[in-house]
This record gives sequence, C-alpha cells and structure tokens, in this order.
Amino acid sequence: MLCSSARMRQNFYLIFGITIGLIFSLIVGPLFEASCLFTVSILKSNSISIINDEYEPRINLAGKPQRAQKAPQTLLRPRYYSTELGIREKLFIGVLASQTTVDGLAVAVNKTVTHWVDKIVFFVDATAEHKINVSRMKIPSIVGFTDSRTVLKPFHMIKYIVDNYLDEYDFFMLMRDNTYLKADKLMDLVKHVSVSEDVYASGTVIGTNYCSLDAGILLSNSVIHKLIPNVDWCVKNAYSNSDDDNFGRCVLHTLNLPCQTSIQNHVVNSYHLWEASDLKRIIDQPDQQRSFEQALTIYPMLNADDMYKIHLAFCKMHLDKANINIKELRKSIVTESILEPPGFGKVSWPVGSQPGNTPISRFDVLKWDYFSETHLYLDSRLSNVRLLNKAEYSDIQNVLNTSIEHLVIKYSGKLRFDQMVNGYKKFDPSRGLDYILDLNFWDLLENKLVQKRVEISKTLGKVEMLPVPYVTENTRIHILLPVHSYEKDDAFQFLKQYKQVCVDKKEKTMLMFVLLYDSNSPGKGTADDVFKILKDEATLLSNAHKKDGTKVAWLSVRVPNTKMVVLKDALLDFAVIDLAIKKFPSDALMMLARPKMEIRQDYLNRVRMNTIMEWQIFSPIPFSEYDPTIMTQPRLLMNLDINKMYGHFDPLNYEHLSFYAKDYVTARKRAESIVPIVRVDRDIHRLVSEFTSQSFMSVNITSPSVFAMFVLYSECHMFRAVESGLRLRNKQKLCELYENSIVDHVSATLYGDCLRSRNRNSGSKGNLAKLVLDFQNET
Repeated sequence: MLCSSARMRQNFYLIFGITIGLIFSLIVGPLFEASCLFTVSILKSNSISIINDEYEPRINLAGKPQRAQKAPQTLLRPRYYSTELGIREKLFIGVLASQTTVDGLAVAVNKTVTHWVDKIVFFVDATAEHKINVSRMKIPSIVGFTDSRTVLKPFHMIKYIVDNYLDEYDFFMLMRDNTYLKADKLMDLVKHVSVSEDVYASGTVIGTNYCSLDAGILLSNSVIHKLIPNVDWCVKNAYSNSDDDNFGRCVLHTLNLPCQTSIQNHVVNSYHLWEASDLKRIIDQPDQQRSFEQALTIYPMLNADDMYKIHLAFCKMHLDKANINIKELRKSIVTESILEPPGFGKVSWPVGSQPGNTPISRFDVLKWDYFSETHLYLDSRLSNVRLLNKAEYSDIQNVLNTSIEHLVIKYSGKLRFDQMVNGYKKFDPSRGLDYILDLNFWDLLENKLVQKRVEISKTLGKVEMLPVPYVTENTRIHILLPVHSYEKDDAFQFLKQYKQVCVDKKEKTMLMFVLLYDSNSPGKGTADDVFKILKDEATLLSNAHKKDGTKVAWLSVRVPNTKMVVLKDALLDFAVIDLAIKKFPSDALMMLARPKMEIRQDYLNRVRMNTIMEWQIFSPIPFSEYDPTIMTQPRLLMNLDINKMYGHFDPLNYEHLSFYAKDYVTARKRAESIVPIVRVDRDIHRLVSEFTSQSFMSVNITSPSVFAMFVLYSECHMFRAVESGLRLRNKQKLCELYENSIVDHVSATLYGDCLRSRNRNSGSKGNLAKLVLDFQNET
C-alpha cells in the first residue's frame, strides 16, 4: 500500500503538467492562426472567395494552346520482318561482261550460276554504237556503264552495289564473264564464314597483295562499307593499266588488307587454263586432276562451249560422288536396321526413301489405279475407263522401257519381252509415284513364257520455293459481265449483290455490262430497248456513289444470226473481250464473270492475289448448283452453301477467268491467225465463219475458248484450282439447239461438252438414282 501511494505522488506532477499544456494550447492556438501568412478577400461582385497562397498552383492560360516544338515521329514498319531485323541474303554475284561476249559467255554464266546464288547482275558497256537485245538473251539483270574506261569498271560495280544492294547481302563476288564459277561450292563456303570478318579473297594472287579479278574476288559486306569513303581516292590513283592493281591498291590503302587465299581455314583455289590442251585433258579425265576438282573458279574460257563442257565435267563428277554416297548410306541403313527395337519398323524400299503414308482409317487408304498401255481404268468415281493422256502415256512408256532394260541386263539377255499383263500405279503425296508391273518374257534358253513382277518408285525430290512477283489486295478489279436478253433477271440480281458486296463496302472494283443484243432486238435509243431498265439501274447506282469512285458502265454489242449456233456461243467470249478491252488500260486487272454467279468478297481477294501480270492467269473451278427441281432436300437458305447435296465443283467449267489486259492482248495477237480479232460488231460474223478449226485441232485442243488461247499462246502460268468463293446458280442448258449446227469435229465436240456438262450438273448420284427408282415405281 505504501509503494502504490508513493507512485501516485510521483505521477501526479506528470499528469498535472500534461493537462496544463493541453489547456494552454487550446487557448493560445487560435491567436497564432489569426496572424498566418494568408488573407481571405471577398469579391462583392460575384461572391467568390479567392485564397492568396504562395504555394497554391496557378494556371496560366495566356498564349495557350501552344504546339509542340518537336513533332512526334510516325513509326513506319518495314514490309518484311527480315528488313527490320537486319537479316541479309548470303551471296551477290557481279559479272563484268563486254559487248562482244555478253550474248555468249554471259549467257553461259547465267545458265550455270543463277540457280545457285541469291542474286546475279551483269555489268556491260552501254555505248551508243552497240545495242544489246536483252530479251533474246533472257538474262535477269543487266546494268550498262557509259564510262568505257576499263580500269574504272570495278569501282563502278562497287558504286552500283553500294547504291542498291549493300544492305541486302553478306558477301559479294566480282568476276569476269570468261570465268567459270562453281556456284554450289562458293555458296557452301560463304555459309561457313563469319560475316564479322573482313574478307578480300581470291584463288589467284597478283604479286603479294592484290587479288585477281579473272579468278574472281570475294568481298565481305564490311569491306565494301569501309571502301565507301575512299572511292574518290581510289579513282584518282587508278594510274595502272591493270584493274586488278587499281582495285587491290584501293583495298590495301583503306583496310591495309592483302589478298587472302584462305578464309577461316577454308582454302580458296583457282585453276588457270594456260593452253587448249589443258581443257581437253581435264574434260577427258577430270577425276585425275586434283587441282581442277578443288578449284572454285576456272579461267579463262574462250567461248561458251568451253564453259558448258567444264560444267558438264563437274556435273558428272558430282553425280558419281552422289551415287557412291547413296550406296554407302543405303548399306549403313540396312546394317544398322538390325539394332532397331522389335516391331519398330522395317527398312523402306528404296532404302533410305520416305516409307509412305500410313492410313489412320479406311478413308485414308490410297488407291492403286489399274492401267494398260493405252487405257486407265476407274480413275475416278465418274468414269470406268478412259484413254491415257499424252503425259500419262509418256510416263508409262518410260517406266515400261526402264523395267524391260533392267530385267534384260539382270538375266544377261536370256529374256525377250513379250507384253505387259497388268499395270498398277499409286501417288503418295508424302513419297511419290509407285508402279507395279506384271511383264511376260520369253525365256530363250527354255523356250517358254515366264512372268516377272517389277516394282518401280519415282520418289519426290527436294521441295523448292519458286519466287513470284509481289502482289497486294489493293488492286482494282474490272468486272466484265456478258448479258443476253434472256438473262436480264439474273443481271438484276447480280447488280443487287454487287451493290451490297462492293459498292456499300467500298471495294476497289468497276463493273461493265456487255449487253448482247440479238439481231432483231430493239437496241439503244428505242422506247422498247430490252436492256433499258438495267441501264437505268446502273446509271442510278453510279450517280448515287460517284463520290466513292464507283462506276457501273455498259457496252452494247449486236450479235448477228448464224447457222453455226454452237460455234458462235463458244467464240462469243472472244468478241466480248476484244470489244471491251479497248476501254481499259494495259495494266487493268480483268475478271470475266457470269450472271448466275454469287459475288463474294473472298473471291475478289483471291482474284487479286492469284492473277499476276506477265506471270499467271487465274482460272477457278466453281461450285455449281444442281438442278433445284431434282434435289430431294431443298435449300433452307437463300445463299448457296458448299454441300454435296446442293452442288459440286465442276472441273469442266472454264468460263471464269481473271487476267491482265496486257497479257490478253499479247496472247490474242498470236492467236489471230486461228481466231480473227473482233474490232466492231459486224466482225462477229466473220469470227465464226473464218474460224479455222483444223488449225485449232492441230495443237491438240478441240474446244475453242479463252482458256485454251491462254494455254496455247501465252507464256503466263495457268493457275487452276478449286474456288469455294465462286458459286454458280443452276443454269438450264438447251443443248438441243446445237444439233442442227454441227458442221465439223469442233462443233460436234462442243455439242458433246454441252451434254456432258448438263448431265453432270443435273444432280448427285443419290438424287438421280432416287429419281429413276421413283419413275420405275410409277410405271
């Protein structure tokens, strides 16, 4: 008790002091706040209180807003990711040619080198006295120099490379056109050399420091970069008569780098032909010339024939080595196959080839096609037997002759071929083409007939990427739509879809109706014009969307009467395009359409991507609707869907094409002798009457069409593929109208094509079979 009272007395003074301090702060605090460094003033005009405080933020609106002194830069992304990442191709070849040798040696260099390297350019004197026919030589790139001084040509080449290709390639090979280059060996060399090292190399060194341009000079990208500031000095100091000395002095002055004969332990060799006998000895016994075999370049070549002979000698050497390597690899595969786990798999034949497709289900089993020497059986679900086409016949004969030769050699001439009994072939996309042949032979020793079964495999080679010109989806499409008088309703439906798909969505297209008037139909300007309503609708659509660049035009064509109706209808596309193509520029992308088609945006984009000027013509295989009156299951939607019950992809339809106007004009001029060009309406009658069917049949094409013209007379590729975006409504074909107009083999073939197309587009097998059964039950 005493201790607790003592503590209370001690804490009493502390508590009392804290209490007095709090009371004093409450009393004195407001007095100090009244003397703070801010005042409150009241504006009587608007009763708004403004607090004047030096720490209060202030907004200065004078001279605002102000533009930024430095405008923000827009980020422009490159077209290719390789450009942004700085990825370069490996090798550029620059060939120094002359006016006298460019059409011989330069062409030989192009044929022996260009398929190995990334880029090859030929540099020639461009003097007014000599003109070069570049198109005849078919050399990809030729650059002309107006400066004829020989000692400066290497510097002109460097200047051109710097301006155009320096950032695109790692290594640059400079050589003359009389130098044979083993391009495959050079490509293998540069792939194993680091791009970080300065390379100035050649197989022949002049003196102790300079590389020989005759043997070829290999330069790295870094060396040319360092040469750029000193090119002017090099040109001023090119006092020697040898361009090798001048160029070598330039490199030595800039980098203090002498000519190299080895790069990162890779030796660069060249072979100098001193006499004509050297070339003959090399060609006769190339495998005994070790220095020739190891050479990267061989020089000088006197003419193109010598270069081709050298190339042939190297090809034979490589082929022999490749065959030896294949045999060794096959032996090793067979030897090591016993080490595989049980049930892992057997060795495929030929040894080392792709074993082929393993079917997952019965639907994936690949079918063997049975054939004879003249016919192919059950090649599709629509045919039982057909004649072999020219390519199939040639291939089968080649396989048959090779098999016979192999067996005759194997049995030392004791067998004599009698006939082929059976033939089977199967194409496997993962392996290639396989054949099985049953062949009858006479055994000359025992004088009896024996049968041998031979298996042949034609395996697929290495897949190569083919370069094609660059195309975009921004190209404007010019649609040509031929319309007969009985197709007016279909044309109205097409125009309605065109407005929805192209006009409303601002697609870059232009539509031209080609209105085909009969000889007795009222034409333009008359009150009862058969196409007057269609023309009015086209005009209204064009005027309503004129600001968007939309244009719907028409071209009126009077079609004369003729007894050869079948031939007139087949040739009418020529007349339509001949008369309409004059309205468009040469670089216009043309699309031939039909009133029964459904226009779709994805199809338009594929037309843009698959049609390439001076390169490719696009011929899509459309999805054609079956006859709606025969369908057992009616369509539920207005649009035509891809369904086997509603239609099929018609491979016999060649009416839809897309091409560039320039390509059509080129091919059309070449075909004028067979199909006369139509310049005015009255030429259509002459087109039908003067069509030379015999000349057309002489080139193995029996049905005249624009597609056949491109196949025969155009150098462009024909790209034909199934197109799901191209869908055609069913069109009733009145083939009976053609019966009375058959005058020759061509018109008879056209009549047969009409019947075959109508039958295939009638309905599916199930629908037709049900129709037959229903008819039988009714009778």
